[in-house]
Amino acid sequence: MTAEDAVTADGLVASSLPAVFLPAPLPRDGRIAFYDPEGADVPPESGDARRTELTVVRPHGARVRRRTVPALTLPVDEALPLLVRARHDPAAHPATACWGAAALHALRLTARG
Repeated sequence: MTAEDAVTADGLVASSLPAVFLPAPLPRDGRIAFYDPEGADVPPESGDARRTELTVVRPHGARVRRRTVPALTLPVDEALPLLVRARHDPAAHPATACWGAAALHALRLTARG
């Protein structure tokens, strides 16, 4: 996947990339990181989107190996629309769809008070 493939028509990160939550000392400062497990490049920084590197663990035969991959991080509030849409996107990565379901559940709980 190229950096161009990782961006949707509306400029958002593609839901086909896996997502992971990056906690912060203050919970409101946590971010959602999108990365390509194969190490392909991610979209460029824009707005509050920041590039970083993540260390991920990938299967390698009967063992696993660590790999550092580029990632694009978004604040949770900016990642929410993408995550919520990913729940019903058949092309979405399972991790991204799962974070979307969790985000929607959290929004419902918040709406209930």
